[in-house]
Amino acid sequence: MLFKKKNKKSGSSKIIVGGGSNSNAVEAYNRLRDNVLYMNADGKVKVIQIESAVSGEGKTTVACNLAVSLGNIGNKVLVVDLDFHRPHTHRLFKVEKENGIAEYMLGNVEIEQVIKKTEYENVEIITRGAEIYNASVILVSKKFKDLISELRDKYDYIILDCPPVLQVSDFIHISKISDGVLFLSHFASTTKTQVSEAIKELRASGAEILGSVFTMYDKKKDSTADDAGRYHYYYKSYTQDNDKK
Repeated sequence: MLFKKKNKKSGSSKIIVGGGSNSNAVEAYNRLRDNVLYMNADGKVKVIQIESAVSGEGKTTVACNLAVSLGNIGNKVLVVDLDFHRPHTHRLFKVEKENGIAEYMLGNVEIEQVIKKTEYENVEIITRGAEIYNASVILVSKKFKDLISELRDKYDYIILDCPPVLQVSDFIHISKISDGVLFLSHFASTTKTQVSEAIKELRASGAEILGSVFTMYDKKKDSTADDAGRYHYYYKSYTQDNDKK
């Protein structure tokens, strides 16, 4: 999929799906949703890890808009903020960050208190909560794994907003509890070397690469753009590549 470049004047990410807009960007998110539905035809792709090579590639924006798009057609969706270093999902959904994963792991709150409702139909969120200094301790713990396992039974989809592969090693542990990865690349910015290295690291951790998503589309940098300025949609499955190795 290919999403439009952010408006620099706005300076912020936002949820655009579900607001009545029929823009090309909204259509792109809906097409991404349809690909996810196709991949989950057998019901085995419920927990989806959103990753990229480096920061600033739109992971949180894609995670939140994908969740809303899935919720719009009746799926019960949970977004979990696993970017413990730079949590942002609470800002897009406009909910309080407090009482999140950190508080749950400390035993201060129950699961019911951690799950927050959003203004979007069928979409709920778990925030990070208080600052987390050692993410690995949480991600490898039995309590965290049991949490994700319990949530699987309550939701049709769980979208995990994760930190960048080449900057934070948390993906190694997250890959153990996810069903696959949607890998994001910043159009005309992320280098082939960065993408190659990140994919290599993800595969080494045992992650199933479901597909790739181009973000921040800029028509001026696209030599394949037609005169009408239409968006080009791309979906690449890595399944066959994995089977060959």
